[in-house]
Amino acid sequence: MLNLVNINPPDLCPNLADNHPIALLDHNESGQSIADLHRYQIRYVIDHHKLGDLTTFEPAYIRLQPVGSTCTLLFLMYQELGLLPPKHFATLMTGAIISDTLNLNSPTATHTDKTVLQKLCEIADITDVSDFAKQLFNAKSDVSHLTSEQLLTTDYKHFTFITKNDIGYHNKKWGISCIETVNPEQIFERITDLQATINNVKQQDHLDFLLVVIVDILQQQSWAICTDDEQNHIIYQSFNLNKTQNNLHQQVINLGQIVSRKKQIVPALERFYQG
Repeated sequence: MLNLVNINPPDLCPNLADNHPIALLDHNESGQSIADLHRYQIRYVIDHHKLGDLTTFEPAYIRLQPVGSTCTLLFLMYQELGLLPPKHFATLMTGAIISDTLNLNSPTATHTDKTVLQKLCEIADITDVSDFAKQLFNAKSDVSHLTSEQLLTTDYKHFTFITKNDIGYHNKKWGISCIETVNPEQIFERITDLQATINNVKQQDHLDFLLVVIVDILQQQSWAICTDDEQNHIIYQSFNLNKTQNNLHQQVINLGQIVSRKKQIVPALERFYQG
């Protein structure tokens, strides 16, 4: 996408002064944010995910809406100011909405996303949205140059679920990674290496569990990579799956038509722990 509009990746700013003003975009949970988040002054939060553990020292501008992509909210903010994004920004935002909503096929997609996508395509001079989406998904599915750790952590977030036993309440720390592709067989060929990488990343990030979901963009279907027995059991329970009919060669668990981490995977795990 950056090459398409001839833009270099923006510079990272790893070293900010204490109390530096920042904006949280497309997330609002501290575990998914910049290190030492408490040191900075959160001025803006613009997001489409559930509200997490966010706290601020002073009032902040917070905009959370249940849409399929944060870029939908950014376009609405442009519009409310009487502005339109420039063509190269509109192209990037179009790609973001298509990617986030699987070209409006995800259960997270809303009428607002559809309306905004149409307007952005007009600004970006994109006449064939289906062809644009196909090119985007094909590029996204080319993972041959990625190591297993890069593949696993490209779309990867941390979540904390609260569970209760006879002693009291406890936190369970999960990592959830989604690998979206139009060629799932390419990922299946790397399952053994990915399983080893899951264990490494889980230890590095001090997680109780690490769920890696392979999503077939075209067929709208997904599989969870098998790990240890405890995590596999939680997956079967959370998604109400038949263990005897489901496990494919002890490597993946067929989740069926599950494609959204935000709207399907995370809520299922939350219900499991609440139950």
